[in-house]
Parts: sequence; structure tokens; C-alpha cells
Amino acid sequence: MTARSRRRACWGLAWLLLACAVPFAVAFGKERPAKKVRISVIVILASEKGDFVDRKLKCIARCLKERHPKLKSFRLATMSYKSLTVGKADLFRLVEDQTTHITVENAADRMDRICLKVGPPMMGAITYETPCGKFLPIETPLRTKNNEMVIIAIRVQPCRGK
Repeated sequence: MTARSRRRACWGLAWLLLACAVPFAVAFGKERPAKKVRISVIVILASEKGDFVDRKLKCIARCLKERHPKLKSFRLATMSYKSLTVGKADLFRLVEDQTTHITVENAADRMDRICLKVGPPMMGAITYETPCGKFLPIETPLRTKNNEMVIIAIRVQPCRGK
């Protein structure tokens, strides 16, 4: 074996060891900080009485009127924001002592979609994948004392790379 071929073999072995050591160091190195996802929960109260539509809800009101033509009034009841760690559930307050549990199942993937598990009142758990930055309205069977339909709209932030 010539000196040149020995040198090449040594360099090849050195690169191979380096390529194996980097993933090992990443896997067994410091723990990564848990990823946080900001969850926004908006509670909308819809009614067949009145004719008031909150200006922030005009777009969603138009969509809901297509499904429920009798609904005429849409008002914003509450807005809440929390930063959740991936894999942990948290409680969000709605209206009239009602709550919902939300769990971030996965952080943003390559397509900027996040998987959530939501437990709306009077409904079973819903697991769904949502694009980052978009609201998903959930119509619940819950009615307030004034017979208003409770609609929960959920959005996730921040998106990958933003």
C-alpha cells in the first residue's frame, strides 16, 4: 500500500467517524427545549334574535349563515391565548363555567400543519390537523341561558419559519 492510498484511507475513516459522531452527539447531547405553540381560542355566540354581527366576525358569520340560515346575530364572547408545550393539555375557559381541553399533538411539519386534540363541551374529543394561522370553527351543541349557540374558533401560531 502506498503512502497516498494510506492517507486517503485515513481521511475516509476520519470522515466516517465524524459522520457517525454528529448524530450520536445530537441524540445524546443536551435536551432540546420543548416546542411551544400559541393557541388562540375565540368563543362566538350566535343567535336567531337580533341583527348584530360583530365586524371581526363578518367572514365566519357569512359561512355559518349558509349552514344555519336562521342565525342572524353573531357576537364575540371571549378571546384567550396560551402557549402550550407539545404533548401537554391545557384548559381554556369558554362561557358560563364551560371549558375545553386542548392538546398540541405534533408541532408544525414540513407542510406547516399542526395536529390538535380538542375536547369541546358536550362532545367527544376531536383530533384534527390544521394549517398554521387559520381558524377552525367548531359548532357545539352547547346553548347559553339566552339560547345562543356556542361556537369555538381555534387557531395555532407560530408557523414554521415565521
